[in-house]
Amino acid sequence: MAVQRYQVDLDEMDLALRRLYGIVRRMDAAASKARYETGLARESLGTGFDEVYEFYAEQAAVKTHVEDVTTHLCAFAEELTRKLKWTRGAYEDAEY
Repeated sequence: MAVQRYQVDLDEMDLALRRLYGIVRRMDAAASKARYETGLARESLGTGFDEVYEFYAEQAAVKTHVEDVTTHLCAFAEELTRKLKWTRGAYEDAEY
């Protein structure tokens, strides 16, 4: 029985790495926007009625959720990048 060998295209892995680096950069930018550019100023909707305080509380909860999601996705993309980089290095070392 013959052993079947597979060949890995390192150029495709390089392309995937470049794309992942781009995703990480964009996710960092999204996380920064979620943290610093999505808040409402307290006076932006007026004052003196109960609903405004409820609205601000809900907006803060959604803001926190968006921050958490972008942070999680950024960490996931960074982990994939690290693993793909390690895998690519292992395949390159195996060729020599």
